Amino acid sequence: MIEDSDYQPKGQPLTGRKVLFMLIGFFGVMLGVNFYMAREAVMTHPGLDIAHPYDAGVAYNKEIAAAKAQEGLGWSVGLSRSSQGGATEVTVTVKDRDGQPLNGLEAALHFVYPATSRLDKTVAASGIADGVYSGAAELRPGHWDVEIELKRNGEQAFRSRNAFNVE
Repeated sequence: MIEDSDYQPKGQPLTGRKVLFMLIGFFGVMLGVNFYMAREAVMTHPGLDIAHPYDAGVAYNKEIAAAKAQEGLGWSVGLSRSSQGGATEVTVTVKDRDGQPLNGLEAALHFVYPATSRLDKTVAASGIADGVYSGAAELRPGHWDVEIELKRNGEQAFRSRNAFNVE
Protein backbone atom coordinates (compact mmCIF):
# COMPACT_ATOMS: atom_id res chain seq x y z
CA MET A 1 0.00 0.00 0.00
CA ILE A 2 1.44 3.38 -1.02
CA GLU A 3 0.52 6.47 0.89
CA ASP A 4 0.22 9.76 -0.82
CA SER A 5 2.04 12.67 0.77
CA ASP A 6 2.15 16.35 0.03
CA TYR A 7 5.78 16.67 1.27
CA GLN A 8 8.02 18.32 -1.28
CA PRO A 9 11.74 18.62 -0.33
CA LYS A 10 13.08 22.13 -0.71
CA GLY A 11 16.68 23.24 -1.11
CA GLN A 12 19.56 21.05 -2.04
CA PRO A 13 20.09 17.57 -0.65
CA LEU A 14 22.60 16.87 2.13
CA THR A 15 25.66 15.45 0.41
CA GLY A 16 28.90 13.96 1.69
CA ARG A 17 30.75 17.07 0.61
CA LYS A 18 28.49 19.31 2.79
CA VAL A 19 28.96 17.01 5.80
CA LEU A 20 32.74 17.12 5.30
CA PHE A 21 32.76 20.95 5.23
CA MET A 22 30.55 21.09 8.35
CA LEU A 23 32.93 18.77 10.23
CA ILE A 24 36.01 20.68 9.09
CA GLY A 25 34.34 23.97 10.10
CA PHE A 26 33.27 22.64 13.51
CA PHE A 27 36.68 21.22 14.42
CA GLY A 28 38.46 24.23 12.91
CA VAL A 29 36.52 26.58 15.20
CA MET A 30 37.15 24.26 18.18
CA LEU A 31 40.89 24.12 17.57
CA GLY A 32 41.07 27.86 16.94
CA VAL A 33 39.32 28.72 20.20
CA ASN A 34 41.43 26.19 22.16
CA PHE A 35 44.64 27.59 20.69
CA TYR A 36 43.59 31.16 21.50
CA MET A 37 42.60 30.30 25.10
CA ALA A 38 45.83 28.35 25.73
CA ARG A 39 47.91 31.20 24.33
CA GLU A 40 46.12 33.78 26.50
CA ALA A 41 46.53 31.61 29.60
CA VAL A 42 50.27 31.30 29.07
CA MET A 43 50.73 34.97 28.18
CA THR A 44 48.86 36.30 31.22
CA HIS A 45 50.56 34.02 33.77
CA PRO A 46 53.41 31.76 32.74
CA GLY A 47 53.03 29.57 35.85
CA LEU A 48 56.44 30.45 37.27
CA ASP A 49 56.54 31.64 40.86
CA ILE A 50 60.05 33.06 40.54
CA ALA A 51 61.98 34.46 37.61
CA HIS A 52 64.84 31.90 37.62
CA PRO A 53 63.65 28.62 39.16
CA TYR A 54 66.80 26.68 38.28
CA ASP A 55 69.06 29.18 40.02
CA ALA A 56 66.77 29.15 43.07
CA GLY A 57 66.97 25.36 43.20
CA VAL A 58 70.75 25.43 43.05
CA ALA A 59 70.85 28.01 45.87
CA TYR A 60 68.39 26.07 48.06
CA ASN A 61 71.05 25.02 50.60
CA LYS A 62 72.04 28.67 51.01
CA GLU A 63 68.39 29.49 51.73
CA ILE A 64 68.29 26.82 54.45
CA ALA A 65 71.50 28.19 56.01
CA ALA A 66 70.10 31.74 55.91
CA ALA A 67 66.89 30.56 57.62
CA LYS A 68 68.91 28.90 60.41
CA ALA A 69 71.02 32.04 60.84
CA GLN A 70 67.84 34.15 60.94
CA GLU A 71 66.38 31.89 63.63
CA GLY A 72 69.62 32.19 65.64
CA LEU A 73 69.25 35.97 65.81
CA GLY A 74 66.14 35.63 67.97
CA TRP A 75 64.54 38.72 66.47
CA SER A 76 60.81 39.28 66.79
CA VAL A 77 59.25 41.04 63.85
CA GLY A 78 55.69 42.37 63.96
CA LEU A 79 53.68 43.45 60.95
CA SER A 80 50.67 45.76 60.76
CA ARG A 81 48.78 47.08 57.78
CA SER A 82 46.55 50.11 57.30
CA SER A 83 44.92 51.97 54.43
CA GLN A 84 46.02 55.52 53.73
CA GLY A 85 43.75 56.89 51.02
CA GLY A 86 44.38 54.68 47.98
CA ALA A 87 47.63 53.26 49.36
CA THR A 88 48.27 50.33 51.68
CA GLU A 89 50.82 51.12 54.39
CA VAL A 90 52.77 48.29 56.00
CA THR A 91 54.55 48.93 59.31
CA VAL A 92 57.23 46.54 60.55
CA THR A 93 58.37 46.50 64.18
CA VAL A 94 61.74 44.81 64.84
CA LYS A 95 63.06 43.82 68.28
CA ASP A 96 66.11 41.80 69.29
CA ARG A 97 65.99 38.75 71.59
CA ASP A 98 66.02 41.06 74.66
CA GLY A 99 62.98 43.00 73.39
CA GLN A 100 65.00 46.10 72.48
CA PRO A 101 64.17 47.90 69.20
CA LEU A 102 66.65 47.39 66.37
CA ASN A 103 67.77 50.51 64.52
CA GLY A 104 70.03 51.07 61.55
CA LEU A 105 68.53 48.35 59.36
CA GLU A 106 67.78 48.65 55.66
CA ALA A 107 64.17 47.55 55.23
CA ALA A 108 62.42 46.72 51.96
CA LEU A 109 58.87 45.56 51.29
CA HIS A 110 58.18 43.49 48.20
CA PHE A 111 54.45 43.29 47.41
CA VAL A 112 53.64 40.17 45.38
CA TYR A 113 50.35 39.66 43.51
CA PRO A 114 50.12 35.86 43.09
CA ALA A 115 48.14 35.93 39.82
CA THR A 116 50.72 37.91 37.85
CA SER A 117 54.16 39.32 38.48
CA ARG A 118 53.31 42.45 36.45
CA LEU A 119 51.66 44.01 39.52
CA ASP A 120 54.54 43.29 41.92
CA LYS A 121 56.03 46.34 43.64
CA THR A 122 59.10 46.89 45.79
CA VAL A 123 59.14 49.73 48.29
CA ALA A 124 61.95 50.88 50.57
CA ALA A 125 60.66 51.11 54.13
CA SER A 126 61.96 54.07 56.07
CA GLY A 127 62.57 54.19 59.81
CA ILE A 128 59.82 56.18 61.54
CA ALA A 129 60.71 55.37 65.17
CA ASP A 130 63.07 53.14 67.15
CA GLY A 131 62.82 49.71 65.53
CA VAL A 132 59.80 50.71 63.41
CA TYR A 133 59.95 50.80 59.61
CA SER A 134 57.13 51.77 57.27
CA GLY A 135 56.42 51.73 53.55
CA ALA A 136 53.32 52.25 51.39
CA ALA A 137 52.21 51.23 47.92
CA GLU A 138 49.04 51.52 45.87
CA LEU A 139 47.66 48.00 45.53
CA ARG A 140 44.60 46.81 43.66
CA PRO A 141 41.98 44.87 45.64
CA GLY A 142 42.65 41.18 46.12
CA HIS A 143 44.99 38.72 47.79
CA TRP A 144 48.59 39.91 48.20
CA ASP A 145 51.78 38.64 49.78
CA VAL A 146 54.33 40.99 51.30
CA GLU A 147 57.93 39.92 51.64
CA ILE A 148 59.83 41.78 54.35
CA GLU A 149 63.57 41.96 53.86
CA LEU A 150 65.83 43.43 56.54
CA LYS A 151 69.52 44.00 55.85
CA ARG A 152 72.32 44.83 58.25
CA ASN A 153 75.58 46.16 56.79
CA GLY A 154 74.38 45.29 53.28
CA GLU A 155 73.77 41.60 54.08
CA GLN A 156 70.34 40.04 54.44
CA ALA A 157 69.61 39.33 58.09
CA PHE A 158 65.88 38.63 58.04
CA ARG A 159 63.23 37.71 55.47
CA SER A 160 59.63 36.64 55.84
CA ARG A 161 56.58 36.37 53.63
CA ASN A 162 53.09 37.24 54.87
CA ALA A 163 49.70 37.14 53.17
CA PHE A 164 46.92 39.74 53.41
CA ASN A 165 43.86 40.95 51.53
CA VAL A 166 43.24 44.43 50.16
CA GLU A 167 39.62 45.53 49.93
